Amino acid sequence: MKPFSILALAVAILSSCRQAPEKLDYQVVSTRAHEPDAYTQGLQLSEGRLFESTGLYGQSTLRELDPGTGNVLRKRPLAKTVFGEGLSILGQEMFVLTWKENTAYVFEPDTFKPIRTHTYPGEGWGLTHDGKQLIMSDGTSTLRFIKPGDFSTVRTLEVMDGKQPLKNLNELEWIDGQIFANIYMTETIARISPETGQVTGWLDLAGLRNQLPKPHRAEVLNGIAHDPKTGNLLVTGKYWPRLFEIKIEKK
Repeated sequence: MKPFSILALAVAILSSCRQAPEKLDYQVVSTRAHEPDAYTQGLQLSEGRLFESTGLYGQSTLRELDPGTGNVLRKRPLAKTVFGEGLSILGQEMFVLTWKENTAYVFEPDTFKPIRTHTYPGEGWGLTHDGKQLIMSDGTSTLRFIKPGDFSTVRTLEVMDGKQPLKNLNELEWIDGQIFANIYMTETIARISPETGQVTGWLDLAGLRNQLPKPHRAEVLNGIAHDPKTGNLLVTGKYWPRLFEIKIEKK
């Protein structure tokens, strides 16, 4: 029998000490309208203003919503040849991804005026930032940390649920030093450590679908916006006719 090395022992101890992800619960604080034609891809509150990007070829848009009512205040169509994806506002610039067009568009948030574009490899899915760098998902289990000035990748982060890679990372939001990610084709949100990539919590929002008014054609949950003033989240989904303000709690 081979001797048990100190390194192997240390790894075994760390593995045994790793805490299982917390099960998170929520309370619905309020509801507001959401345009049922919005195929939601990105959602962000920025200085009290609510912005959204929507997808589908020929239907992709940028929108500013009234955060109190959910009504559309203004919108700009994207080119019919692109499929809009995640959105994030960092400083005075709004970054918008595209699905398979390998292009990130940069706009002025106040006017939706184009500033510049960047290219990137692979697909574009979700987008957020940590105050300095953009954080991007591409549908795999890998997140990229990106320089906003030139869209170059600073580092990558492999997201793991225990020992298993967590795929289908979609819409992202940075909340209190953690990354929250919609998992595509589910009604769940993962809370992820930006240092280790480990899932530290799970939030199951399947119950929200039962609160949508009928008839509707609602698809998957997608869209997370954090309100730093209240700590609450605004969440919605693709073709959902409602935005939900929720308060997260430990289960």
